[in-house]
Amino acid sequence: MATVFKLTRVFRHFVNGIPQISDFPEDPPTGDTDLEVRMKHFTEIENFTFLGYVLAHELEGGPAPISTLKDLKVPDAELQALIDRALLVTVTTERLGDELLDVGINWEHFVASSNDKMDPNNPLKITDHRLQAKIDSLDEISEALVREINLRAVAEHKK
Repeated sequence: MATVFKLTRVFRHFVNGIPQISDFPEDPPTGDTDLEVRMKHFTEIENFTFLGYVLAHELEGGPAPISTLKDLKVPDAELQALIDRALLVTVTTERLGDELLDVGINWEHFVASSNDKMDPNNPLKITDHRLQAKIDSLDEISEALVREINLRAVAEHKK
């Protein structure tokens, strides 16, 4: 089941009895105005991040590398450097959830704090290209971390 009220397009579901977090939707949510679309978007970011955080804290996984970062290349150099450093460490699944929460909150706040820069042709983008690169990078990192949590949920189920 997705959600009862269907206010968001991200949800927790079960695949073969294993809890999983849905993929983050790539298309914009519906809305009567561009600002409503943008607000729904950052609400989905918050829900996506929080659902991943909760699932990670329900799992017991010990230290392991974050495999979904291995080939990840993002447009922001500062955030790419963080990814490159993260490839050298192992984290528990609980710590992975904490890292997701940190990255996801940054993603949501970058989007929510830039409404005044909204691209009039696309409410999910802003006209400041450097800031948009950070937003896109935080998006990609968050999605990679949720994929890792989903993979770890599957691995834990197989034990």
